[in-house]
Amino acid sequence: MTLKKKDIKLLETVFEELEVKYGIKHNNDYFEEETDTIYFEFPREFEDIEYEVEEVLGIFSEIDTLEIHDLNRVTTDTITQRAVTASEVDPFLYLGFFSQVVINNIHLKIIDSPILIGIAATEKDEYTKYYPPCSPHIAVQVDYPNKESRLSVEGEEKLITSFFFEIAHSYKTSFKFTTFEHPEEFDEEAFEEKVKNLPNSIEEYNEGMDLFIKANQSLSQDLKFLTYYKVFEYFAPYYSKLDAFEAMRKKLDSSNANDLSAYFISTIFDLTKEYDESLRDKELIKSLIDNTFDLVDIYKSLPLYMRKWMKVENLEYKTKKEAKDRVINSLGNILYATRNEIVHAKSNFNPTGIECRTEELEQLNEFMHMACYSTIKWYNRLPKHLKIT
Repeated sequence: MTLKKKDIKLLETVFEELEVKYGIKHNNDYFEEETDTIYFEFPREFEDIEYEVEEVLGIFSEIDTLEIHDLNRVTTDTITQRAVTASEVDPFLYLGFFSQVVINNIHLKIIDSPILIGIAATEKDEYTKYYPPCSPHIAVQVDYPNKESRLSVEGEEKLITSFFFEIAHSYKTSFKFTTFEHPEEFDEEAFEEKVKNLPNSIEEYNEGMDLFIKANQSLSQDLKFLTYYKVFEYFAPYYSKLDAFEAMRKKLDSSNANDLSAYFISTIFDLTKEYDESLRDKELIKSLIDNTFDLVDIYKSLPLYMRKWMKVENLEYKTKKEAKDRVINSLGNILYATRNEIVHAKSNFNPTGIECRTEELEQLNEFMHMACYSTIKWYNRLPKHLKIT
């Protein structure tokens, strides 16, 4: 690209301001008239980041209108950059294939190392030794033809969501908004201590492990919960069968089994009916709780409001059986209701009022994580002849 004198002046002026304010430099000794790329030196970056000079000029021409709205959205008069995360990271994310012209000549595209977010993260000190301010991020960028054509925040978000919809259809890749907040400082000593706690042996494979691994991937909290719940659904029938088979075995071992009276036969039907009822989704989950994992041990990982609602804030081994049974019943209902709220469309779902609050779902997933891990190990400890299929 051929730079005019005013372009060179703009680059020099803005970089001087960026260096003074944030320590952001450029790696060009000087700007020549024929310049295609510019290398940015953001703080803590492992290497300089290359940008097309035309892109830089577009941003620098309105850098004085830069606004950091929150840790997701940064704007100038005609540009919006919002931090996003992708379900898959493929090369096509960074090759401009998502660039698109929509209504009123508004352009949308997915970009890596977004400049505005890099500047915002630097200003907000959202970077560390191991997590630089710019290169870890990808963003959706909205370019307006002029200031007057800018949409409202709500309108812009709807436009971006429509854009994500088309990407999901064409590329089987989903995007969601995230933040450019840096993760907690990496503590090498704490990590080394955690590694020491890894087991010397590993569990024998079972299919529940696949679900558990999926739940620990980059999913939204609702999908994470749903995947953990599927672990429960996978193993719950096993416990219910074991319980029912044991009850039937006791019945057949009874001294009354030699007297096949109408009453004795009717009790066989009662056991069968009870087993059928236990196979209902809600009852299946209840059968798992406290039977395949130590509920007392992980009870405090449940959201506090939930424990208060169940009127047992701290569950202990000495807690009366009546109270413990009430907790198991209530918790099973909560998990089942939360599952239904997630899987059913809002248009045909009637809340029960006991579903986990959206803002507490992350904490509930902490409980689900520990419970599912223990349940998977419980199954592996069963003798082969009890692993009923």
